[in-house]
Amino acid sequence: MLERRSRRTDRSIILLILILVIIAGTGVYAVLQLRIDQITDSLKKKQPLNMLFIFSDGEKALFLEVFFYNPDTRKGSLFFVPPNLGSVIATINRVEGIDALYRRANVLPLKRKVEDLLGAPLHGVIDIGLDEAGRLVDLMGGVEVFIPNPVDLTLQGRRVLLPSGSVTLDGDKAREFISYQDPLETDADAIGRRQKFLQAFLKGLGENEAFLLQRGPFRMLRSLLRTDLPGRALSSFVAEMGRFDSERMVLQRVLGTTRSVDGRDLLFPHQDGELLKQSVKQAMAANASSEFVSPDALTITVEVLNGTRTAGLANRARDLFQSYDLEVMAPNNADNDQYTNTVVLDRKGNLDNAKKVADIIHATRIFSKPDPQVDQAVDVTVILGKDFDGRYVK
Repeated sequence: MLERRSRRTDRSIILLILILVIIAGTGVYAVLQLRIDQITDSLKKKQPLNMLFIFSDGEKALFLEVFFYNPDTRKGSLFFVPPNLGSVIATINRVEGIDALYRRANVLPLKRKVEDLLGAPLHGVIDIGLDEAGRLVDLMGGVEVFIPNPVDLTLQGRRVLLPSGSVTLDGDKAREFISYQDPLETDADAIGRRQKFLQAFLKGLGENEAFLLQRGPFRMLRSLLRTDLPGRALSSFVAEMGRFDSERMVLQRVLGTTRSVDGRDLLFPHQDGELLKQSVKQAMAANASSEFVSPDALTITVEVLNGTRTAGLANRARDLFQSYDLEVMAPNNADNDQYTNTVVLDRKGNLDNAKKVADIIHATRIFSKPDPQVDQAVDVTVILGKDFDGRYVK
């Protein structure tokens, strides 16, 4: 009798465990389905999609790019986020580069930090290892990039050879293209090179989407990516890249001031990160607009004139404006050196551009003064007065 009761009890326990497993499995499936719907349905409803791309080498994040995409207009933009972007890292209770949060097994802390810094939600993360990047490029049959000057470098005993012009990179060349470091290359050029690769990579996804979405290739694609996107969401993203107008992509980067912290150079965003958040909003607004906005149209060209007797003042202002990614003409002297107050002049009938420039140095004297005698490339003229201390107007 006792044995029969024991068997019944064992069966009841087993049945209860099975029920709990089914409930748990159903819950997990429901969560995954919800996440799938968030990605796939957003694309179906033509809602903006923001993706974080991480290119890594082992446990090191080489660089990060945020892809802002609008399915309604098929326009997108890239924001380069440097690994050495300085911020307070709560988990280690100190100021460090955001790459301190990178873990291959768990990118969620890094994702949340990037969301906080950009002021925009990220709908997914795609982490691509350096070796995997090469295999992905080979899977797509290569990617096409434009290389303005030939590259012939020997770095750590390894020779890097890349021809100039429009070049189709295979996997090995692609790895070299995104990983080599030329000591003579400016930061802006190095960033542009990596952004051009991701632009070409996204274009390649779109051009090969029919092939990549077949069962075998898609299985290979998934195996080469570390992503929080479920399979259906990833396939929806790849399919959407077939619609993406990569030729209209705008490339941008985080701008700031470099400071040394504990022996490491960190980049701190201008204006405590507010300028970065504004730039992200502007990029998303530009993506939502059906009008084509060329990269040149987003650039403000500034003329800096020294209206004082202080030597080198215009050069200091030029360096400051350039750190905000403005185009700055060669500094010159004003019509006289007795300007007491700094003035900012709009030369194209766009007072908003003049206000943006003025805000950088806290200038308040802003006037619209189009002048046909001024170089037509100039959008804004800044005449420095005695109230400019090399950083701000006092």
